[in-house]
Amino acid sequence: MNNNSIKNGVRFIATWAWPVLGFYRGLNSYNYNYVKNKLYRHSNPFYIDKVVWGVVGTLIYLNPITFFFVLYKEVYRLEVNLRGLEDEKNTDYYNEVL
Repeated sequence: MNNNSIKNGVRFIATWAWPVLGFYRGLNSYNYNYVKNKLYRHSNPFYIDKVVWGVVGTLIYLNPITFFFVLYKEVYRLEVNLRGLEDEKNTDYYNEVL
């Protein structure tokens, strides 16, 4: 394995995979909060609200100040999934971005 392939892999994760994961986590956070708290009095959630929460998730994941908090949270989620702790997936801590 040469250094170029490692650099390209890190570059791909930093520019595409990590921000997309942040967007996905933002959408999941919105969906969890909408179902749990009924954030709005409307019967259906607005797509623009989902997109905004996704963008906020992306910005949180890309922010160098919050990077290590988010990294810790991703390792926590990885452990929950590897150990099969299904009850933990329904908690606030698991579903919030930060």
